Amino acid sequence: MPAPTAQETKQQAEWDADSDARTLAEANVILENDKRLKAAKKAAKGLAKDAKKRFEGMLRVANKGKIVEGMRVLEKQ
Repeated sequence: MPAPTAQETKQQAEWDADSDARTLAEANVILENDKRLKAAKKAAKGLAKDAKKRFEGMLRVANKGKIVEGMRVLEKQ
């Protein structure tokens, strides 16, 4: 795949900036709405729990003998 041209790089940077602006605007809407923020935090806890289970499963498949505690990976004792 050829390297992007200067024009393509500029267009990508502009698209990234537009996307980031929309993301930040949506985040501000959520942060200012107590109901949405509470729901997002609850959803994040569920997503984190699911991700932890998937991660622990992958470690078992990889036979690494490690467990997850919080966001750290510790050697299994």
